[in-house]
Amino acid sequence: MKRAAALVLVLTACIASPRPTLAPQPAREPTAAEWAAVLPGRIAAANGYIVGRIASLDEDWQYDDPCGILHIVAHLCDGTVTYRVRVDAAGASKLLWAFTPAYGAFGLYKGEAAVCVWTNRVVWRYQECRQRAAIEGQCPYDAGVPTLTSDLDVLPVADSARVDLLFRAAHP
Repeated sequence: MKRAAALVLVLTACIASPRPTLAPQPAREPTAAEWAAVLPGRIAAANGYIVGRIASLDEDWQYDDPCGILHIVAHLCDGTVTYRVRVDAAGASKLLWAFTPAYGAFGLYKGEAAVCVWTNRVVWRYQECRQRAAIEGQCPYDAGVPTLTSDLDVLPVADSARVDLLFRAAHP
């Protein structure tokens, strides 16, 4: 019995959690339909934006939404992976958190120049939650975390004047 438990423990330790493929891609230009129907609302709902260059990009496990072993083995993980992104602009710097599905590709990269449009959100500290929930029955969270949740939150620098116009119209 002890050998079987040890074997299961060793096998589960060897199973890696899914991570998105880091595939650097420049910010894509939204389509005319996205500019007309989607972006005005996203930018109006945003808390801010910064035009700059990504200075650092680090995994931030505290907000990751991990999957259990069975979901990982069956490739059914629907959790998210979190990255802390520092964007530097002339005289300013902003920390943002980007959330991406566990499977797929993540296109942000260090050195990328872009317009980053963020929205402050409540985010759960899932790693700590999983450790404490069984004991305390509650999950810790952080409010007002500046987040990037869509490709439409990272736009080409050439769109900065358009973003500024939409943002100022919604936030006089």
